Amino acid sequence: MVQYYPTKVSKMTKGDNVSGYFYLKTSEVRTSNQNSRYLDMTFCDNSGEINAKMWNAGDGDEILFRAGTIVYAECLVKEFQGSLQLRVDTMRRTSDSEDIDISKLVPSAPEKPEVMLDMITRVAEAIKDPDLKKLTLYFLEKYREDLLIYPAAKSFHHSVRSGLLYHVYTMLRGARHYTELYPELNGDLLFTGVILHDIGKIREMELMDCGLVSGYTVEGQLLGHITLGAGMVEVAAAELKTPRHKAVLVEHMILSHHYEPEYGSPKKPAFPEAEILHYLDIVDSRMYDMELALASTRPGEFSEKINSLDKRIVLKTEL
Repeated sequence: MVQYYPTKVSKMTKGDNVSGYFYLKTSEVRTSNQNSRYLDMTFCDNSGEINAKMWNAGDGDEILFRAGTIVYAECLVKEFQGSLQLRVDTMRRTSDSEDIDISKLVPSAPEKPEVMLDMITRVAEAIKDPDLKKLTLYFLEKYREDLLIYPAAKSFHHSVRSGLLYHVYTMLRGARHYTELYPELNGDLLFTGVILHDIGKIREMELMDCGLVSGYTVEGQLLGHITLGAGMVEVAAAELKTPRHKAVLVEHMILSHHYEPEYGSPKKPAFPEAEILHYLDIVDSRMYDMELALASTRPGEFSEKINSLDKRIVLKTEL
C-alpha cells in the first residue's frame, strides 16, 4: 500500500511546495476575469480540506477530475483574501494499481473501525437479557460492513468515514460511567439503546465510494433516520420473536432521543434509560463539533462560528 502523502492540509503554510495524493471533495469548472477556464476544487485529506485552483483547464478536465476522484498533484501553497489556497501545477488521476489508503485522504474517525466495532460487539455480547442481546447482535452482524464505513451525518457531527461507529463507541464509554453513577439504571436497556439509536442512518443516507455522504435516500428524505430506525427494530424484533414489551422500549428510545419534535422526535423520553440516552447523544455530538472547531484554533483565541451550535464561537483555553 502506498505510504507517501504530502504535508497534511492542517499543517500547510504559505510558500510550501507540496506533492502527493488528495481526495477531490468538490470540483467545478469556472471562467476567470480573463475569460479562461479553470477548475475550482476542494482538496481533502484526513486532517482537513483546502481550496485548490488549476488554471487554464483543458476540455474534459471537469470530467477527468470530477468530485469523488483521487488525484496525485504538485502544488504551491498561496494565500488569497486571508485564507490558504493551493495553486495546482500538475495533476493526474490515480489508478487502482496504486492501492491508496482512502482513510488517509478523507476525514475519518480517529480510531480504527475494526477496533471500535470489536468493543461495541463485546458490550453487546455482555448484555445479560437474552432478548436484548439477540436483538443488538442481529443488527451488528447484519450491518457490519455498513457500520465500518458509515458517517453519522452529511454535514454536522461525526460526518466522517466511520463516524457513526465512533459516535456509538464514545457514547457507550459514557454509558458505562452512568450505570456506575446511577446503579438503578438498566444497563442492558441503555447499552441496547446506545448501539441502535442511529441505526436508521444506514438507510437514510447515500454514500460515495470514499465513505462520505453524497445525499439522502428517498425514504431518508420522507421519513428520517429516527422513524426508519424504530421501524427497523420493530421488524427485526418480530422476526426474532423479541417480546413486544421489550421491543417497544427500544423503539421508544430511538423515537425520543432527539427530545424535541422540531429535531425529529415525536415523543420525549419516558423512562430514565431513554433520558440518559438523549443526553449522551447531545453531549457527544456537541463535544465533537467543539473539538473539531478548536483543533484549528490557537490557545487564548475563539473558534470560527460553529453552525451546528447555533453559530456560537468557543474559546480555546490556555490553562
